Amino acid sequence: MKRYLIITGDDFGFSWERNEGVMEAFNKGAITSASLLLNCTGTEEGAAMFKSSQLCPGLHLNLTEGSPVGEFEYETLVSTEEVFRGKFALRKHLDLGEINPVEIKRELDSQIKKFIELVGRAPVYVDGHQHIHLHPKVVELFAAALKQHNIHITRFPVEINMAAKEWVNPEYMPFFLAMIEKAHVAKKVLDDYGIKTTDSFVGLSTMGRDMTPERLQKIILEAFEDAERRLSSDKRGFTTCELMTHPGYPTHRILGGFSWGSDDFGCSEDRIHEINVLSSPEMKDFYKQNNIELVSHSILLS
Repeated sequence: MKRYLIITGDDFGFSWERNEGVMEAFNKGAITSASLLLNCTGTEEGAAMFKSSQLCPGLHLNLTEGSPVGEFEYETLVSTEEVFRGKFALRKHLDLGEINPVEIKRELDSQIKKFIELVGRAPVYVDGHQHIHLHPKVVELFAAALKQHNIHITRFPVEINMAAKEWVNPEYMPFFLAMIEKAHVAKKVLDDYGIKTTDSFVGLSTMGRDMTPERLQKIILEAFEDAERRLSSDKRGFTTCELMTHPGYPTHRILGGFSWGSDDFGCSEDRIHEINVLSSPEMKDFYKQNNIELVSHSILLS
């Protein structure tokens, strides 16, 4: 069975340094798609790069960091500083039913329309910054917005055997496992709205310094083999997997990123490390030896 691997560069548009790294990775054949943030210092430059290259354009829907795109007076979606509430705080307020769904709907629509305005076309796919698109209070609004705009592809960030990945920082694991559990529940909503995903997914366990050729090869093979077992009777003759990555160069602490600048991961050398691993001869040989073809999200349009 043919194996198609989509390699996505997340956080495109975060800063000019991030954009430079994403485009370097793409030009080296190390990634195939990129997900654009719309409320960052490098957003407009990233949008222009989509228009001047063959990089597959995706939207990195963001409800957790920086300022909203929608020109509305939000009362629940933002803090008193008029910025999104953050990765964990937003989820807490959503769980408590304290976020007005009308505000979420308006921001979803605003971000899709802003992407079309900047790039000149709709995104081929939309995924969620920090996977917020699959929260139980967001996913149906998200799926409906995609369907309304004739977008049919998103991310299903379920990496198998996560708990067994002993190299992952134990501080991250509770969030990953909780998010995966919510993603499984959200899948039915995506299916009901006709939103497609890849057959498998990897990348949670290999962000930054946690990425090595050996680990990437292990998790990619696991993902494809698992998908092939589940889909052995599928008449397509191929399976798909998405690898989530974060290539880039260190962003200036103050001058790039969201309204307050960049975080530690954005300022670190870890994203250069990802470029080097993804473009290494070891990975290119691995793809050839294991019948893996690198493709973009456009493969899911057929």
